[in-house]
Amino acid sequence: MARKTSPSLPRVRRGDLRCCVLTPDRGRVYDEFVDSVEVHTTAGRLEIFHRFEPTIAPLRIGVAKAKGNDGSVAALAIHGGYMNMNGKVLLILADSAELGDEINLERAQKALDRARELLAKVTSDHADSVEIDIDRAKLAITRALTRLNIAREAPYPNHDRTRDREVF
Repeated sequence: MARKTSPSLPRVRRGDLRCCVLTPDRGRVYDEFVDSVEVHTTAGRLEIFHRFEPTIAPLRIGVAKAKGNDGSVAALAIHGGYMNMNGKVLLILADSAELGDEINLERAQKALDRARELLAKVTSDHADSVEIDIDRAKLAITRALTRLNIAREAPYPNHDRTRDREVF
C-alpha cells in the first residue's frame, strides 16, 4: 500500500522569528521577520530567538529591540502589556507601543517636563493620595524617558508612518 504524503509546507529558515506587536488603540504596530527580539519583562531582560521555549510574560515599560536578518535594529517603546512566544511567533500585546520614527521629540520632552513638575508638586496633605501621585509621576517619567530614548535613535524622527501602516 502506497504511503500518503502531505503537501510540503514552507519551511521557516533557521533564525526567522515573526515578531508582531499589537495595541488596543492602533492594532498592528510592528510585524516583521527578525533574528531576535529583546524585551524587558517584570522578571528582567529577555532575548527571544526562533524556536524559543513557549513563554508568556508580563512586560515592563521599556525598549524592545527587534534585530533584523540584515543586522538592522528596530527599537520600539513598549508601555506595559504581555508577550506570548509559541516557538515561531512572538506576539506582544502592549498597552501602548511606538516606533522611534513615530515619536515627536518636542511632545515627549514636554511630557517629561510635566511629569517632573508633578513629582515636585506632590505635597503630604493625604498620605494615600501622595503615594498614588508619586507612583503616577514616576510612571509618566519612565514612559517619557523611554519615548525620548527611542526617538533619539530613530533614523528619521517624526516621519509620518500612519499612511504606510496596514490596520486590521
